[in-house]
Amino acid sequence: MMRTSFLLFLILITTGLFSPSFAQSGSNADLAVSQLLEGNFQLAKKTANDVINNDKNNGLAYAVHGAGEIFDNRMTAAQADLERAVKISPDNGVYNALLADCYWIQNNTATAKKTAEKALGLLRAPKTSLDYFARALAAMVLEKPDDALADYSKAIELNPRNVRAIAKRGLIYNNRKQLDLALADFNKAIELNPRFVVSLYYRGNIYLNQQKRELAIADYTKVVETDPTYADAWFNRAVAYKQLSKFDQALADYAKYLQLYPKDYDAYNNRGHVYYVQEKYDDAIVEYSKAIELAPKVSISYVFRGNCYGRKDQVEAAIREHTRAIEIDPKQIEAYIQRGHLLYRSKMLAEANKDYTKVVELDPKNPTGYLYLGFIHHDKQHFQEAITNYSKSIELDPKNMYAYQNRAEAYDAIGNSKLADLDRKQFADLGGQLNASGGTTRKSIFPLGSFDPALAKAALSRGLSTIRGKACTKVDGLIFNASGVKVVLYPVTPYLEEWYDLREKKEGKKTGVYMSNEANDYVIEAYADSEGRFEFRGLKPGKYFIQVIHSFNQLKTSRIYTGSDVSQNGPVRTTTNYYYDQDYTVARAKRLEKFVEIKEDGENKKITMANGLIKSCTF
Repeated sequence: MMRTSFLLFLILITTGLFSPSFAQSGSNADLAVSQLLEGNFQLAKKTANDVINNDKNNGLAYAVHGAGEIFDNRMTAAQADLERAVKISPDNGVYNALLADCYWIQNNTATAKKTAEKALGLLRAPKTSLDYFARALAAMVLEKPDDALADYSKAIELNPRNVRAIAKRGLIYNNRKQLDLALADFNKAIELNPRFVVSLYYRGNIYLNQQKRELAIADYTKVVETDPTYADAWFNRAVAYKQLSKFDQALADYAKYLQLYPKDYDAYNNRGHVYYVQEKYDDAIVEYSKAIELAPKVSISYVFRGNCYGRKDQVEAAIREHTRAIEIDPKQIEAYIQRGHLLYRSKMLAEANKDYTKVVELDPKNPTGYLYLGFIHHDKQHFQEAITNYSKSIELDPKNMYAYQNRAEAYDAIGNSKLADLDRKQFADLGGQLNASGGTTRKSIFPLGSFDPALAKAALSRGLSTIRGKACTKVDGLIFNASGVKVVLYPVTPYLEEWYDLREKKEGKKTGVYMSNEANDYVIEAYADSEGRFEFRGLKPGKYFIQVIHSFNQLKTSRIYTGSDVSQNGPVRTTTNYYYDQDYTVARAKRLEKFVEIKEDGENKKITMANGLIKSCTF
């Protein structure tokens, strides 16, 4: 993550363009203003300080000195100087605008806005470049960027060398993503003052966001060469080096930054990222732990450390870290995502589902949450819900090729080959590799709906009824009892009815129709005795579907020809053929099924399961 410093709101005035209230300030104070305008901030502070030593009531000198302190990020001293300037000249709109800006930078919002309102009242009729510049500062405090943009432009029109107004307008363009206009302003400011580090810094940020990393590094380098204390330039140059995989340079820049701000947890996190991408997870843990030590209530640091443990296959430790992050910040989306990944990898689908559901609850536009919800429903063979979630992920991220790939498989599972093929084409168009493969031409398809385990569980709860039955198969006029065969009882649910109807319509030599694995878990099993009898006890009223796959071997006999003998008796020629009987078996399999309804608790049902009417197969 790169840094975006606040743009330093320094007063810059050209000779001859002072407000009337500054005309009495004296030549040395005017010189300080000119130095400030030229970007010689330290010299401007020194000159202003000399004026103050000679004249404790020179408001302009205090204003310039305070502006210089802002540039040095010495906000307490800056506020004291600017409050002194306002005390000397309470009705000076420029001083009040500068003070409002100082309060705003320190997040003293209420006081900043009150002071800005006063400044605007005093600057109703601006005349100089400085007046418009100051009024723009006040407008920004009051969150009126359109008014500020107009005033900065007017300030530049009156003084084309007003570097601060040019840079400030560039920042507004930058915030509005009007990057061409922002770059034009930053370039102009740099042209007027090549050592003006603020414009160099922000131009570097634009280059970094545009992935023009070498250009960004060049600008950041100029910043730190001019001002080695400009911490954020060190920080962002480290970001650029990391993106270029120049890890040693990145670590060196973070070290420089930490010399200036040794208690910045974010820098330790970023340094941890450098180790993380190099798979130096132990070193990364050290950095993330330091960040946690400095800021134990910042949840994202625990997520980063948890990711390291996950990479080391220390799943329990990783889950603890992500859970701690959520305890600190229940809205920490990344913690839910990463914990969800770990739970999903561990086949804890119900728990993972809760985490990904929380992700999309907190961020309805998060494609990752929907993608993994799709994975979970896919794994549970809830294909319609999987498709719905894959489609939402694609809607939010049209380049998510893995959502297309998995949606294709889900479409295949419900028998929609046309849509599956379209998704595979999209997957390939996005760079996915479709490898040639062989396999059976028989398709397996599933119901569109999702199985409801709670409904099935309730249907199988304890009752007082019994179903007794006998299963047998008739082949070639022979009757075969379903001896020792497994008999399966399913509760009739909407999912089972959909499966049955789909099977009636679609099952064939090239297509098999199946229920989900989960649906096959909510059954009662029995085994038939030697005569094919079975029994289910403790059933409650309701509809049931009973299925037997009767697999058996049928013994058959075939006459095998072994040769012949020819004899001649006078004119009679006799041929004798020789055979022997050979037994062999034929594998048979019959699917026997029946819907059974129990209407009253305590009812006893007797059923026959056979492939046709077989009198001897009755119970």
